[in-house]
Amino acid sequence: MPFLFLAKKWLGSLLLPLPLLLLIAFLGSILLWKRHTRSGMTLILASLLALALLSTRPVANLLLAPLENTYAPFETDEQLVDDIIVLGAAQVADPRLPLLSQLGNAALARISEGVRLAHAHPQARLIVSGYAGGEGRSSAELYVEVAQALGIEAARITMLPRPRDTAEEAAAIAPLIKHRQAVLISSASHLPRAMALFATEGVSPLPAPVDHQAKESTSTLPLYTYLPNARYLERSERAWHEYLGRLWIRLRRNE
Repeated sequence: MPFLFLAKKWLGSLLLPLPLLLLIAFLGSILLWKRHTRSGMTLILASLLALALLSTRPVANLLLAPLENTYAPFETDEQLVDDIIVLGAAQVADPRLPLLSQLGNAALARISEGVRLAHAHPQARLIVSGYAGGEGRSSAELYVEVAQALGIEAARITMLPRPRDTAEEAAAIAPLIKHRQAVLISSASHLPRAMALFATEGVSPLPAPVDHQAKESTSTLPLYTYLPNARYLERSERAWHEYLGRLWIRLRRNE
């Protein structure tokens, strides 16, 4: 892989909440060891407090909901749809597992919606993308198998297994959907950034958000649901990743 792509992936991973806050706590420990007691304790306590807050449902949903609420769910109606685009997501191409078990939750939500819309619009082309990322088989390949297993004919599917990130997906797909009515399917939190990248390529597909995580129950939840939980930290991480991605886009545009 090109150095810049790997560097971006490494930097993005290190700036996510858990590694970043652990690094801050580690720096605080060094300051304590160097007898800078007040500064060291401040860093350690601040990082632990931030980690605890990001692991709670209210904070996680507060970060994620503005992203997920950007677009309403796509309504299947009588409008013409020429193309249905399913963006890539994490996969583990383990041949020992059933096909659906090789896809992550986001990937499952995306291809499920893609197949649903493909059945609702039988004249539409299904475009699936996403690279292998060292897994041997790309998410695009697994998407094709899922779609065919669920009744979509191979002739209707266009597979793009080479794009490595959303920017490359937008660049590869845009020429295929020029002057066509396309629907773009991705996780609700990711879709605002994806739509911005497709707009940069000169196309404006219709948004179809799926995989919503910032869900709020209409009933009163038990108090223990407000305790820190790894599930909520994952939501905060998802939101953090998207905000970093949007910042990266702005920095690139200002170059």
